[in-house]
Amino acid sequence: MKNILAKDKFRARQIRDIRVSDAQLWFVRPQKEGKGYSTITSIRGVIKPAFQMACNEDIILKNPILFNLSDVVSNDSKQRDAMTEEEYDVWMTFIHDDSKYHKYYDEFVVLLGTGMRVSEFCGLTLSDLDFKKHRIHVDHQMVRERDGKYYVEKTKTKRGVRYIPMTEQVEESLLNIVNNRPKLEKEHVINGYTGFLLIDKDLKPKVALHIENEMRWAMKKFKKLSPETDLPHITPHVFRHTFCTNLASAGMDIKNLQYLMGHSDVGVTMNVYTHTNYDKASEQLRRVIDFCPISQLPDARKKSENGADAKSDAIGVKIGVKKRRVM
Repeated sequence: MKNILAKDKFRARQIRDIRVSDAQLWFVRPQKEGKGYSTITSIRGVIKPAFQMACNEDIILKNPILFNLSDVVSNDSKQRDAMTEEEYDVWMTFIHDDSKYHKYYDEFVVLLGTGMRVSEFCGLTLSDLDFKKHRIHVDHQMVRERDGKYYVEKTKTKRGVRYIPMTEQVEESLLNIVNNRPKLEKEHVINGYTGFLLIDKDLKPKVALHIENEMRWAMKKFKKLSPETDLPHITPHVFRHTFCTNLASAGMDIKNLQYLMGHSDVGVTMNVYTHTNYDKASEQLRRVIDFCPISQLPDARKKSENGADAKSDAIGVKIGVKKRRVM
């Protein structure tokens, strides 16, 4: 990463002189030179905090990196598959029963049951949880820079500001997290936000890397104990994919699903996160047929009321349509 940036003239420019269009053009160039989408995303992840710091210090008015990268650069990365019901049952049972990793069970339940981005989850404060109305307010996310400095920024998109309903299981896990949250002598205050829900062993707010590591370490142990069981590479983002795919497969309206996911464009909801296959399509077709059984449809072999054959009626209808077209 350092070598990529060191060779580029873009790094020599004054930060206050860079506009959104400049940044967009700069991200297009690496792809033309053969860099993949994931590499460009990583580059953006390194640069973005520097601009955000300049914005926080009033050196610039707006962070020029805050745009949807997929609108500028073609996403050629391999899609992550959602977990099947069997896979997440196996995984969550292991986490629940494991003597070391069961302490992360409630965090995983919340991610699987809300579809939140992991940075949004880490940014949650106690005041974002409304247990009376059973909903979660999402309007910001937690980020930690490479030098260890924390900052809170707006959600990834404007549509990221949303309320997410709590299921009974999610609400129970959130209450467990609140009740087991360590008591701090002084609450951390970051960009005006305080009372962060997730606290690490050093009594600092958790960030995405914490949860990614929890999953990675747990997966390493799982593979050691159950080498014969094949599970996909599990990450917080795979949980998000799984949440979206499950709701889509259950028939949730796409616009409502877009709202829950906080996607800026409904096309993202449809094309990136919803993974369908023959089994899911076949299952949904059977549900539709069960709702409106074939047995309730007219039998084509039955005679019509006037004694004419149903097949003759059908031919007559076709002829009638043809005549209307001529007229």
